Amino acid sequence: MGESFSRWANDLNKQNRQTLKGTRSSGYSNFDKSYITNYIISRKPLVFKEASPEYLEKLHRRLKAARKKEIRRKIKAMIISAVFVGCLIYWVFG
Repeated sequence: MGESFSRWANDLNKQNRQTLKGTRSSGYSNFDKSYITNYIISRKPLVFKEASPEYLEKLHRRLKAARKKEIRRKIKAMIISAVFVGCLIYWVFG
C-alpha cells in the first residue's frame, strides 16, 4: 500500500513539473502574466504615520487588558473542564 502510493505521488509530481515547463501546446507556457505584473507595478506603497507616545500608551493598555481577559477566559474554561471531568469520574466510579 505505502510503496504504490509513494510511487504514484512521485509520478504525479513529475507530470506536474513537465506541465509547468511545458511545450508550446501546453497551457502553462502560454499563460498571460500581464495582469499580475500590472497589479504589482500599479500598487502604491503603504505609508505609515509616526505613532505618538500617547497612542502607544493607549495601545499598550488596550493590549494588556485584552491579554488579561484572554487569561481569565482560559482559567474559567479549565475550571469548568476540571469540574465536569470530576463530576463525570464521580458519576462513573462513585
